[in-house]
Amino acid sequence: MRFRLTLKPITPRQKLTLNYNHPFSSWIYTRIKESDASYAAFLHQKGYRTQDSTKTFKHFTFSKFVVPQKAKAIEKGDDYMLLSDQPIYITVSFFIDKAAEDFIIGLFNNQQISIYNKKYQADFIISSVESLPAPAFANVPLRFKATSPMVIAEKRADGTDEYLPPTDPRFARYFVQNLFDKYESVHGKSIDIDTATLDKLIRIKLIDTEKMRSKLIWIKQDRNDETKIKGYENFSFDLTAPAGIIEAGFYGGIGKYTSAAGMGFLEFI
Repeated sequence: MRFRLTLKPITPRQKLTLNYNHPFSSWIYTRIKESDASYAAFLHQKGYRTQDSTKTFKHFTFSKFVVPQKAKAIEKGDDYMLLSDQPIYITVSFFIDKAAEDFIIGLFNNQQISIYNKKYQADFIISSVESLPAPAFANVPLRFKATSPMVIAEKRADGTDEYLPPTDPRFARYFVQNLFDKYESVHGKSIDIDTATLDKLIRIKLIDTEKMRSKLIWIKQDRNDETKIKGYENFSFDLTAPAGIIEAGFYGGIGKYTSAAGMGFLEFI
């Protein structure tokens, strides 16, 4: 399910950090904990896990903020945007049963939200929560655009991540495995599947990388446990897979750091 949130600034000319991804994610976790402590503990401590693996998933992500009117344009070197008194918008996406729709709406509606780091704070009231219609998923090529950075990585020998652009020959393999793992973490392991079979089951074809760009995101910025990640956005691709697998990626995001930083958010094109 996807929901479009309208955030009305409490005061004009507030400074919103450009690195708002993790602060916004932290606020979502806080709201879940306030509303359903047992579900929040499950997400934080365990999450959805694939069988015979330590991989866990939270199955939510979110878009970038849409800011129709700023108080001033963002200039080179700025690490914030100066907001006007006009609303801004963000879409949150959850791979959960539709029965939870009322819970999600109640999670956000009329809530006050503060997005901040050590330098800036912006305060809002969520004035509306709009449930977005579900698209039709099918086992035919569907075209998507990565509108937030997608983080696909291969582990180096020293345990660090090598972040892969979509043009890297290894990208498709890790993309496909991540998407299948997310589906399997919810629906369970129904069959043993090898890499060759998986590549036939889920296929990705790059369509347009002309405007693609990389982006660095900080998680837990300015803390001792700060993490810097790198993703790629503004590229389009065709995805062919069973409808349920595509649904898992569309709602839960594709790649790493989907719930922690809103990575891997997709739009139909």
